Amino acid sequence: MDLFIKTIPSGSILQTAAARRALGGLLAFALLFSGIPAAHAEEPVFPLGDCSDEVLRVETRLSDLGYSTLVINGRWEQADADALSAFAAANGVTTVSVEQALFSDEAIPAAGSTGSVFASGTGGFALTYGSLMPWDEVKARLQPEVSYNITSCYSSITLHMVCVSLGAHAKFRPELEWDNATLRGFFSSASSSEKQPIVVSVDGILIAASIQQAAPGADTDGLPEYSVYFHDSLTGIHGIPDAEHESVIQIAASQP
Repeated sequence: MDLFIKTIPSGSILQTAAARRALGGLLAFALLFSGIPAAHAEEPVFPLGDCSDEVLRVETRLSDLGYSTLVINGRWEQADADALSAFAAANGVTTVSVEQALFSDEAIPAAGSTGSVFASGTGGFALTYGSLMPWDEVKARLQPEVSYNITSCYSSITLHMVCVSLGAHAKFRPELEWDNATLRGFFSSASSSEKQPIVVSVDGILIAASIQQAAPGADTDGLPEYSVYFHDSLTGIHGIPDAEHESVIQIAASQP
């Protein structure tokens, strides 16, 4: 043993120990910084229970892309977080960059999803079509508190709805309880994200549009308000377009 110790210069031992300490420090430094992206990737975009306009904006976009069929209410729940995770996985992003990807034109929709829109009507195809008129032009023609004929593209059933307001898109309310009951029959479920192709008769012109199911309990004077989108209409959430509404309008205009 003594002979072995004498064969190793003391300087070499010190150098070896110093090298090991330096290597250990470098490894610790590398591990520290390599863990940062992973830590950020696991951070939630919104805490569960958070309620805000931004939550509503993300929920709307997830619904448009077919990742969520939930009621859009502006409250972040576990099902919303699961839908966002599914989007992130399908688009190859983490929660650090997911919002930018979510609102990108290159956002990949859910596989095989057509959202909540009927793929075809009762007879297997749409029966009624309208003209594709830009929202600015339609907006100039519509008048609040005036009743208009609304016709389902799939069933050709016509009912009466009163124009309530004109903003980034239109709001309509059924004129009578009978109209509301008939309108409810246009939809396959109670989901407030479901949309259907319709035509609206304005100045004798049948105009292609998309109507969205009213949220449960969202009643005004006993009858709910429905969102009606025309070509190039925008959402009320930071003025972003709604891809699903636009695709339904194309159906109503017989544009594949």
